[in-house]
Amino acid sequence: MKTFNKILLVFIAIIIPFVLSSCGKKQEDAPGAELIKSAKEAYESLDSARLVIKDCDSGEVKQEFVFRYEGDVLTYSFKSVSASGVYYEYNDGKSLQIENNGEVKTYKWPSGNFKKYKRSKTHPNASGGIFFYEPSCISKVSVNPSGNGTMVDYEYNVDSLSKKMQTFTSEGKMTAFETRYVFDGDGNFSMLYEISTFGEAVHTYSVEILDRNAVDKVENPIVDNVQK
Repeated sequence: MKTFNKILLVFIAIIIPFVLSSCGKKQEDAPGAELIKSAKEAYESLDSARLVIKDCDSGEVKQEFVFRYEGDVLTYSFKSVSASGVYYEYNDGKSLQIENNGEVKTYKWPSGNFKKYKRSKTHPNASGGIFFYEPSCISKVSVNPSGNGTMVDYEYNVDSLSKKMQTFTSEGKMTAFETRYVFDGDGNFSMLYEISTFGEAVHTYSVEILDRNAVDKVENPIVDNVQK
């Protein structure tokens, strides 16, 4: 399902994969890594949540992923907004519905487009992979107080990253890339910012986890759209 895999990437303007192999010789964890690892574990332990990705410049929500485990089976909805239109997915573990610019398709097993996700092998957006961290490509680290909490900044070596991920877009070559993690006073994850630079163009996206263990039901946005 090539279209879905491409659209799924959290930061649309960057279009890079979350899961990276090592950029070079394996290195030890950078300062602040223990906070990120704890955030990954906490996120993967949730029974439900809403993941929101926002363009910090426009304030527009670019992607939203809502999930809930029914027993061991994952139910989720996904919405992505880009220049080419609006894309939706809904998967209840029995079928997958996709709406792309108004065109609706439904897939069921054994279709290769349908995949049933479980907690043991979950959807990428329900996994700790949403927390971008590649220690072997980090060139600069800054860990500072932020209110009652902590702020962890990582600057990445773009040349090293380019060996393992796409760093070219329609705007040209990525010239700088950094992430900023914000944790509260108890060390819990609050917000992630990802900043990419292409020459003079700078794009900042935020990642926030809302409604933790508070999603009673995952609504099907595709059905709602058809009924309107």
